[in-house]
Amino acid sequence: MFEDLNYEELRRRANAQLPSRVVATLEARGERRSVVAGETIYSVDDRQYPLAYSISTTLQLRDPDGLVLGTMEPGQFSGEFGLLLGQTAFADCVAVAPGEVLLVAPQTIAELVQVDPEVSDVLLPAFAARRLLLMRRQQGTLALVGPERSAPLQRLLEYAERNRIPCRWLNPADATQSEEIRARGLDGSSVKVVIRGRHVLKEPSVTEVARALGLELAGGNGEAADLIIAGAGPAGFSAAVYGASEGLRTILFDDVAIGGQSAASSRIENFLGFPTGVSGADLAFRAELQAIKFGARVAVPRRAQRLQRSARAGYYEVTLDDGSCLLARAVVIATGARYRKLGVPEEERFVGAGLYYAATELEARSCKDQEVVVVGGGNSAGQAAMFLASRASCVRLVHRGRDLSDSMSQYLIDRLRHAANVTIETDSRVVELCGGDHLRSVRIRDGQGQVAERPVGGLFIMIGADPCTDWLKSSVRLDNRGFVLTGEDCGADAAVPFNVFQTNLPGVFAVGDVRSGSVKRVASAVGEGSVVVQAIHARLAALRQAESRAPVSL
Repeated sequence: MFEDLNYEELRRRANAQLPSRVVATLEARGERRSVVAGETIYSVDDRQYPLAYSISTTLQLRDPDGLVLGTMEPGQFSGEFGLLLGQTAFADCVAVAPGEVLLVAPQTIAELVQVDPEVSDVLLPAFAARRLLLMRRQQGTLALVGPERSAPLQRLLEYAERNRIPCRWLNPADATQSEEIRARGLDGSSVKVVIRGRHVLKEPSVTEVARALGLELAGGNGEAADLIIAGAGPAGFSAAVYGASEGLRTILFDDVAIGGQSAASSRIENFLGFPTGVSGADLAFRAELQAIKFGARVAVPRRAQRLQRSARAGYYEVTLDDGSCLLARAVVIATGARYRKLGVPEEERFVGAGLYYAATELEARSCKDQEVVVVGGGNSAGQAAMFLASRASCVRLVHRGRDLSDSMSQYLIDRLRHAANVTIETDSRVVELCGGDHLRSVRIRDGQGQVAERPVGGLFIMIGADPCTDWLKSSVRLDNRGFVLTGEDCGADAAVPFNVFQTNLPGVFAVGDVRSGSVKRVASAVGEGSVVVQAIHARLAALRQAESRAPVSL
């Protein structure tokens, strides 16, 4: 849908004209306005900016540096993916000739995308294509300034890439780019982020960057929802798509980026319907489009701090990291798991500086034509090794177990064994990391106790994950590893009516990797996220029935 589209096809989709029936629909809901040459329709950083349809003028989108990103003649329209997300405008929209425009409020566009398939079928592909074009052009929504080996820079690059935010990196070590850095009045001594060419943040956190982009919204205006979903991985997005499509007011949030751990997979080849595979990032982008299409509200980054019953009967409260609360009658826990660490000295020091917990194009660029080591014995490790084999000079897969077949799919084992530049070392483990500002080599101990030092351009850790359930310890039952217990595993504490995905709290469900006993596969997570919606409907129906029977005081 996206990864296989070349630049010209993306441009074709981005420059689509609206069919007459869609124009009529927008005219019934929008506002006609006469404009003069040079008039600004909306500006960079505007939060509530409209879709602008050109009736009889020419519109231009200009980035903060004055570069023309697009020209819209009569019959064409402005807007991209951020308009549906509540993101602030990334460019100025200016009329370059007198004429008429049709302006449609973003809330109206979001509603029409939900209820009118013809509108949705035209706008969504165009919006998505425009966002991807901006990313390919590295257009200036974000300009990141900092040295290549900087871990804070790598975290911001990862955030931008995983959330499909157009981004450009300026390297102080590059002579041409250092001149541009100085021209912006900056220096390369520390990490800086330039937001749309106008606002400079010095050594910001991911949350601070998201706030500057208008992405920190908690997903609502304080009104109660039907369903809160914590976690935007495959399970969470599946629940959001099915819940929102069936009329549930749905809020979905995540603390880092859409896609969960699967977004870090360079290629998922055993997911139904994708015979040539799909990257985790592309799958996540498709899921986000679907969820937003059906009206789910998505907020990233937002971290859950606490889950508790509300003073309002039949409701739960989820407290977020900024102190705000989300209120809903049902909650789905889909927070997944965080990457497990090696547990060797100085591991934290090398994170983002040669040591990575994901293997995407971003990480692969930093170790092109060098030797790399992948640690792990599961499918994620196998996929990472195959992906890196096409970019690195040599890939060494290190697995502490004796047999890969205990934890890896056979098709991946066969591919690894036939790859000319992949070496498999079982019954082995990495015991030491060496380097200065950047990881330079690792020491590996084999089953006989022999230690060998290997130079590396990158070390990729794929040894599983621990559940993200710290915020749940005082609210739902967990197993001895911290995964959420559901169904009969809750024992005498099982909530009534019984459901296989329900925790010990009625109306609170867990799906995907975070659930104790779940199958840790993307397809399984998607299945659980879709099936749990039926139980949520039953929960809501029971609450409505109970409310209708409540006595009325006169």
